[in-house]
Amino acid sequence: MSKFIKKRSQKTGLPPGSLVPLETNLSERVKLSMMEYSEDFFFEKEDANISECLNSLENPAMTWIQASGVNDPALISAIGTHFKIHGLVLEDIMSTGQRSKLDEYNNQIFIVSRMLFFDAQKELHDEQISLIFGPNYLISFLETDDPIFKSIRERIRQGNNRIRKSGGDYLAYALLDTVVDHYFNVLEVFDNELVSIEDQVTSQPKPNTLQKIQTIRTQVIHLRKAVWPMREVLNRFQYMESPLVQATTKLYLRDVYDHTVQTIDIIEGFRDIISGMLDLYMSNINMRLNEIVKVLTIVSTIFVPLTFLSSLYGMNFDYMPELQTEWGYPITIIVMLAIACGMLYFFRRRKWI
Repeated sequence: MSKFIKKRSQKTGLPPGSLVPLETNLSERVKLSMMEYSEDFFFEKEDANISECLNSLENPAMTWIQASGVNDPALISAIGTHFKIHGLVLEDIMSTGQRSKLDEYNNQIFIVSRMLFFDAQKELHDEQISLIFGPNYLISFLETDDPIFKSIRERIRQGNNRIRKSGGDYLAYALLDTVVDHYFNVLEVFDNELVSIEDQVTSQPKPNTLQKIQTIRTQVIHLRKAVWPMREVLNRFQYMESPLVQATTKLYLRDVYDHTVQTIDIIEGFRDIISGMLDLYMSNINMRLNEIVKVLTIVSTIFVPLTFLSSLYGMNFDYMPELQTEWGYPITIIVMLAIACGMLYFFRRRKWI
């Protein structure tokens, strides 16, 4: 599982707006893609260069630029200079440990959201997605070349839809809606895992059951930490008074806000379920321990009088009753068996066993 906090020690003491990537893999090339579109116009460049992207601002059509990778300070700085992006925004884009938030700078709106997904090893990953948009452009910054927005690209290519007729605010809504939809995909995985663990806890807890509960508990804490701030972001987005956000877009933002509240409710339910499973696991362990102790106690109790009789007749005295009796040994064995059976019957009558 990814760490909760990304290292920021390399930024200690630097002035605000310093472009220092938190990731150390600087050899990974930043991939740029560009889409220009309007209701009756469309142009796409999959592997664009920086000059092509910067020239797109002069085009009256809506422009969507996506940077996959944020490890190139020179490229990020060039984009920031051309689009007049505030230095603090550029710093937040490269500092990929930001919580979800929404800020307004002059004639731009900056949004940070968290993308959650499971990899092939079933480990939960949390990546930052940064969006900044103006009247006729939107720039998205992803940590990796992840095809999360593939469906949005297909909708734009098809044409004759609301995205092609709208501006940057609606595109920002569509991207955030996709991010929130992925939350539900993650929650489905959690739900299946919780059902499996709950069945194991109630039937036959195994030595690794507690480890599974603790692992999923840690993941749910991480999930809540990533999702909860999105509620505030979308709430501000739908009620903000800005010429960049149209009234028609606010209706759709209200819908994705409701979805976010729903995901938070599900996460809170998961936390209650996990807490209950921990209590149930400890109760089952204690019950099993009590059953073992009860059996051992019954066995010990039965053998107390038997041990007394055997030790009594094991004493080496010359003058002792019954030592010379012909039937002394079998009578003693029968008495011991009778005492054991009598005690078992007594325990059964008292419902102790």
